[in-house]
Amino acid sequence: MPDKAATIGQLEADYARFRGKFAELPEDAWEEIWLGEWNLSQLLAHMGGWFKEMTGAMERVARGERPTPEGVDYSDADSWNAKFAATASPGKAAIATFDLRFKEYANAAQALPEDLYGEKDGRPKIGNRLLDASGLHHFAEHEPQLDQWLEARKG
Repeated sequence: MPDKAATIGQLEADYARFRGKFAELPEDAWEEIWLGEWNLSQLLAHMGGWFKEMTGAMERVARGERPTPEGVDYSDADSWNAKFAATASPGKAAIATFDLRFKEYANAAQALPEDLYGEKDGRPKIGNRLLDASGLHHFAEHEPQLDQWLEARKG
């Protein structure tokens, strides 16, 4: 299991690669529905929403608390995803929010102590789990979808 530097390095590389794919799209592309019922702004809001939630989780873990606040349940991901997508800024304005949420997320990951990364008893430690669940996993899941849409747009 990768240590803190390697895990955060991978996260930042994945973010840069992913973000570079849509930065120069024309404004009209942002309104196209291509991922189920979502456009690109909604996808970024979905990802940014999870970055924000997991930023809070990392901040709680850093204080010695459990990652999930009392009374919060993330098991119904579809309802969370819909809530996040509904907050999407229109068009390219979505980039600014996505960038801000990612920066906060990466900063929170950086603030976690080194000993919360790696592996213990054959399982990833909490730092790795929090970055995998909402960051690394999201880039791995959505980048092929983004690539497919961008390729289809070339016609």
